Amino acid sequence: MTATLQPESRSPSRRALLAGALGGIGAWAASAIGRASPVRAENENIQIGHEYDTAQSLTRLTNTLNNDSVFTASSDGGGNAITGVSSSGFGVSAGSFSAAAVFGSSTSGSGLYGQSGSSYGVYGESGASVGVYGKSHTWYGVYGESDSSVGVYAQSTTSTGVIGTSAATSGIGVYGTTSGGGTASRGVVGNTVSGHGIHGVATSGWAGYFAGRVFTTKYHEMQEISAPTAPAANHARLFVRDNGGKTQLCVRFNTGGVLVIKTQP
Repeated sequence: MTATLQPESRSPSRRALLAGALGGIGAWAASAIGRASPVRAENENIQIGHEYDTAQSLTRLTNTLNNDSVFTASSDGGGNAITGVSSSGFGVSAGSFSAAAVFGSSTSGSGLYGQSGSSYGVYGESGASVGVYGKSHTWYGVYGESDSSVGVYAQSTTSTGVIGTSAATSGIGVYGTTSGGGTASRGVVGNTVSGHGIHGVATSGWAGYFAGRVFTTKYHEMQEISAPTAPAANHARLFVRDNGGKTQLCVRFNTGGVLVIKTQP
């Protein structure tokens, strides 16, 4: 009987073992990347991409190592990056000890947009400074628009409702215009029950200047003053002065002469 030689049995080489190990690690890594890792919060495992409605306490993320952002959300499509909704409290609450609590920036849209169905679109409140502050480098600092009511409304219980200032040599503190074109349209309206509807004060300029006709439904009242200086050419100054206890209605021309129109009877 002739014995048949069998192939020699060999153990796997180190290279084969290493290749197999690396392949196993790669397969595990691929499967791990394919599934979202759970996050532990409030003694529960929260899976990214799921919805949970059993939150009972605050979930806090804190960065104590550097100045990087704690949380960043982005959307490449048309959805919101972050949405906050509350049935009775704030949808999103933000606070800061030294900078802006909320910062909004946009390359083409609004930096910050507020909308409400029955209350304020944007509400600002401050204990010691400006409630709402708007600034623009090339356009309006604050712009208000309404489809059926007042574009901008200001109210104060103890001080001025609206203050407008300008640092430009030919600037305007408050400017009002209307494009309605009707006889009842108004650029600026001042209304009061017993005070001044419109009050103008000037130390060297004109307290009131009208480049057009002036109409009044009642009277024009003046207070006695000393005779004013002569006006410029082609001008005249109407005034009243005291004359021995009686009031005189006078006019002064640019030549310096004073014409007495009428003396109190």
